[in-house]
Amino acid sequence: MNSFSVAERIEGTSEPLAEASARLEKGDFSGAIALLEPAFKAGDDSSDIVEALMRAYDGAGETAKHEEMMAVALQASSQPSLKLAISYAELAMTRKEWPVAAERWQFIIDHCEGFPHQVYVRQARAWLAAQQFSAALHTVNLGLERQPGNPVLSDLKDVIASRKAKKFQLTAQQLAAPITIRWEVDEGEKRIATLESFRHYRIRGWIDARQDQRPELLVSAPDGAVSLALTTLEPSTPSQEAGWTFEYRFDFSQDLTLGVRLKNGRVYECLRFSLAPVMEVLEGREGWLFLANDTNASIDQFTGKKRLDAEQKQQWRHFVDGIGPLQRQRSLLLLIANSKEKVRPEYYPYEKASITPTEQVEKLLQAEKIDYCNPVAAMQAEPDSYYPTDTHWSGRGAYLAFLACMRHFGFDDDFASLYAFEQREVVGDLGSKMDPPAKSLSTVAVFREESGVYCRFSNYLPGTGNITIFENSKPIHARTLVIFGGSSAGAGGFALLFANVFQRVVVVNLPGSYVHEVVEHEAADHVILQTNERYLATPGRVIKTLAEANLDHAVQAVPAAERVKLLQRMSRYASCEPYHGFMTTLLAG
Repeated sequence: MNSFSVAERIEGTSEPLAEASARLEKGDFSGAIALLEPAFKAGDDSSDIVEALMRAYDGAGETAKHEEMMAVALQASSQPSLKLAISYAELAMTRKEWPVAAERWQFIIDHCEGFPHQVYVRQARAWLAAQQFSAALHTVNLGLERQPGNPVLSDLKDVIASRKAKKFQLTAQQLAAPITIRWEVDEGEKRIATLESFRHYRIRGWIDARQDQRPELLVSAPDGAVSLALTTLEPSTPSQEAGWTFEYRFDFSQDLTLGVRLKNGRVYECLRFSLAPVMEVLEGREGWLFLANDTNASIDQFTGKKRLDAEQKQQWRHFVDGIGPLQRQRSLLLLIANSKEKVRPEYYPYEKASITPTEQVEKLLQAEKIDYCNPVAAMQAEPDSYYPTDTHWSGRGAYLAFLACMRHFGFDDDFASLYAFEQREVVGDLGSKMDPPAKSLSTVAVFREESGVYCRFSNYLPGTGNITIFENSKPIHARTLVIFGGSSAGAGGFALLFANVFQRVVVVNLPGSYVHEVVEHEAADHVILQTNERYLATPGRVIKTLAEANLDHAVQAVPAAERVKLLQRMSRYASCEPYHGFMTTLLAG
C-alpha cells in the first residue's frame, strides 16, 4: 500500500478515524484496527475508512482481511485504482488460484482505463495454468488486436496453442485389491487425444464382484469422490459367473481412481488412471525440430510406409472431377504448403521414400491436367524459407509461395521491390512444445509502402471454420482473392501478402476445399485452394454452401462461455453478409 499520511486526507472527519490515522503513522496497526473495524462493521464503508483499514491489515500481516478491503475498495469506486487492481490480481497469482486470478485480471480489462498490455499476458498465463486453453487464446488474441505483432503475446500464443493441441494417452495402473476392474476405451473415442477431449472421455468396464456383494463404482478425484451405479451382467452360460458392468464419461484431465464399495461397507481402490504425454517433437540435426506422432503420420508419409490406398485415390479422383470444370471457368490454383522435412531433408533423421502421398497426388493431378503449385524447389533454394522451431514456412517461405501464385495468375509486378525481410527470434509451434520453449530466428516480410489494409471482418473462430476478410483502401490491383486454406494461410503473413496488393482477400479455414457460395458471392477474380502437404492423404471437398461445411462441429468444440465472447468480438464489425448471419446462428446455437 502507499505510505501517504492518512491524516492528510481526513481533515474534518470523525475522531476515531483521525485517531486511527495517528496510530497508523506510529505503526500501531492493531490499535488502528480496533478503532476502525467497529465503524466499518456498522456500515461505514467510506473510502477513507476502507483505505485506512487496508493499510492497517497490511501492516498487521492480516492478509485475508487486507485482501477483503482491497475488493471493497475496487468495487466501490467508479474509477478503480489500476495499481490496486493489479496488486489484487497478483495476490491470487501468488497463491496459484488461477481462475480467481483470471477473473481479477478481467475486472481490470472491464473497468480500468489505460491498463498496459501485460494485463493480457498475465490473464492468459492464469488461464493457461488453469488449463483453460480456449480462454487463454481468447485473451492473447485480444492483446494482439491491441498490439499486433507483440513478441511476448505472439510467443505466448504459440505456447498456449501447443499446450491445447498436446496429445496424451490414457494409462491405468492396476492396484492390489481382491476385486478386479477391467476396462476399455469406448469405440467412439480416440486413444490418443488432447487434454480437452479427456475432460469428457467415455470408457466401459467390468467388475468381477458377486451378485450378493452389491457393489457400487467409487470414483475418486482431487475434488472429491462419488458413487455410480453398476449394471448386472447376466452369465451367458451356466458355468459363467455373473458380474457387473459400467459405461460412463469421466474427467481424466486430472488423476482419477476407480474403486468398488461393497454392500458390507468395504472399499477397495482398483485402478489409478493418468495421462501419459505422447512425444510430438522429433529433434533433428543442428537443433531443427520436426513433427512426430501426429494424426497424419508425417514420419510414415515421408518414409513411404503410409501411401494412398485405393479408396483415398478414388476420393482424389472424385475431387479432381469437381475441380477440373471450375478451373476452366475461373482463375483457380491448388497450392501445396510443403512439409518441413521435404524442404530441409538434410536435418531430418529419416530417409525419404521415392514415392510418398505427394507424388501419388501429383500423378493424379497431372493426369487430369489440374493446375497446382508445389513450391518445394523454390523453398529448398532459400535457406530461410523455413526455420528450426516451427512446422510452417517463414515470412520468406510465405513470400515464395505468394510469388508463385501471382505469377500463375499472370501478374509480372516487381514484387521484390515491395517487400523487405527482417529477422526476428520466435518460439514457433514446435519450439513451444519443448520445456523450456525453444526459439529460433525466422524471417518476416515487411511491406515497404504505406499499406491501406484493414480487417473488414473476422469470426475469430480458432482453426477450422475461421473466416477473415481483409480490404485495402490503396490496392495495386482492384481484384478479389478467395483463399480456402489451413494454418499455412496465416503463417508467415501469407494472406496479408496478397492483401497488400489486392482490394479484397477472403480467407476461409477449410484446407483445400471450395465453397461455391463464397466464391460466387465475392465474384472472386482468383481462388487459391491451399492445403498442407501432410493433409494430402485426404482431399478437400467441393460444396455449394457454408452450411455444408459442417462447421457446427468446430463451433461446438468451443466452450459456451467462449462462444459468447466470440459473438461479442464479431459484433464489433459492421454487418458483413452472408458471413455475419451464418456465424451468428452457429455461435448462438
